[in-house]
Amino acid sequence: MSSVFFLGATGYIGGAFLVALKSAYPDLRITALVRSVEKGAAVKAAGVQHIIVGSHEEAEKISAASAEADIVINTADAGNLPLTRAIIAGLKERAKKGGKKPLLFHTGGAYVVYAGFEGKFTPAAEKVWNDNKEEDIEAIDASQPRRNVDLELFKADEEGTISCYIICPPVIYGVGKGPVNQISMPVPGMIRVALRKRQTVYVGEGTNKWSNVHIDDLMDLYLIVFKLATSGRDPATSPYAKFYFASAGEHAWGDVAKDIAPLLHKRGLVDNDKAVSVPLMEDIRLTKLTASNSRSVPDRGFALGWKPMAKSLKETLEEDIDAVVELEATAGYSH
Repeated sequence: MSSVFFLGATGYIGGAFLVALKSAYPDLRITALVRSVEKGAAVKAAGVQHIIVGSHEEAEKISAASAEADIVINTADAGNLPLTRAIIAGLKERAKKGGKKPLLFHTGGAYVVYAGFEGKFTPAAEKVWNDNKEEDIEAIDASQPRRNVDLELFKADEEGTISCYIICPPVIYGVGKGPVNQISMPVPGMIRVALRKRQTVYVGEGTNKWSNVHIDDLMDLYLIVFKLATSGRDPATSPYAKFYFASAGEHAWGDVAKDIAPLLHKRGLVDNDKAVSVPLMEDIRLTKLTASNSRSVPDRGFALGWKPMAKSLKETLEEDIDAVVELEATAGYSH
């Protein structure tokens, strides 16, 4: 069975994928990079055979581990170009040993097609990016967030010694099944701001839209792409045909806030059941998380048989609130 070097196993996406992967492929030999012995113990309990303690800045260590793996899975630090280059360098060394072409699975993010931090739906947001149109993927501007990493991966794939797959999730929601971090950032971030202010808020007009996906549906897509790639039967001849959006639904951020407000109010966690607008830069973190637009269609995944079936974002808000409140209590916050 193939050997895997896994980065990001303690994270929300990575932890969920680790659990899903070991369930589907129990004989996979996995080595994981973690930042501490303590987190390593939790990851090892999830089925990892070997732990390497280190950081994403230790390029030589990462290259060496990548050179020993048939497959590298990077679900951490999507915008870290030196990290990506270290992985690629290691996989190229692995390729020199012969055998199957080494594989790299990289988790990107739909910020790569974001349109403006204005807290409203803009003309640029009319564009819905489609992963089954290679011209769409090629046309993403080089100045977009994390695009430099995508371009590095495309270049490595085109050189022919390794094969690179990019999965690009939008807003992810729902409680995950990973060994360490089980909650996402955007929706829980909005909840945390509301708890601090005792008032649910959204940025600007709140009409700006993002695509979304439940963590369980996202894991189904990861497994479908993983199966295709490892089968050796992927017909893709271009690196742009190995780029997958992972969208299952869409929301406007103002609507999310308006749905959260009464749920928090009935628990006595905010002072009223309404969501109100705040200026763009009043809360920098909230602006970064919820003020932009990003819309995409995962036709490539649909063509492989991906069928998102989990609850909608609105249907999981109670679960997210429960998870955030519990985590805040553990950290010593009271609301």
